[in-house]
Amino acid sequence: MIAVAVTALVLLVTTIVLWDDLDGVFERRPPVPNLSVWPQPPNDPHPSLAVIIPITKHTDVRFYQNMWMGNHGFTICESKAPGCSMVCGRKPEQTSAQADMDCLVRVAKSRFNETEFIVRMSDDMLVDRSYVFGIMDEYKASDTPMYVLSAEQTETGDVTSGFYMFNQALAKCIGDSGTFAERVAVGCGNNAKRVANDETKTWQTLYTNKNKYINLAA
Repeated sequence: MIAVAVTALVLLVTTIVLWDDLDGVFERRPPVPNLSVWPQPPNDPHPSLAVIIPITKHTDVRFYQNMWMGNHGFTICESKAPGCSMVCGRKPEQTSAQADMDCLVRVAKSRFNETEFIVRMSDDMLVDRSYVFGIMDEYKASDTPMYVLSAEQTETGDVTSGFYMFNQALAKCIGDSGTFAERVAVGCGNNAKRVANDETKTWQTLYTNKNKYINLAA
């Protein structure tokens, strides 16, 4: 009887020790990433930047997190989706483009009212980081409202896709209704400065260079 009791006690102790070891292993597993939170890295040379990306349930948020804009990224969506930082919603009478523009302006004026530069890019794009940072360095601390648009965006007024960028001075004066161009004209008047987008530094739907061929819209 004594031998049986001793054996049972040894088995019990061994089980507890093994369980503690396994529990430690489980605790050391990396946490599941929260795709809605994109932390700023320490000593970020360009902390005053927000990159806003409208997403859908089909958007690969992790792809953008693992690129340079992941350090500054903020995602918006019409309805809740994995990786969405802010759900903006959409009024019944609005088109998707109108809802997107309303959301962008609202976010720029509230959540990012102390952020010096705001980039808006669609989820089928790549943008050269040195290009964006170069614009930031050139117009840093400027009181002049400025924005970056391509020639096509300027001509058509369509900014529902692609890349554009503006500073906080423009965010403070931009109007609350209409297309992007109409909002700038009404709110900022002739004070706003348009900077032509260098389209050799931005890629939409397709990126090709040397040994890379990436379909961004697949």
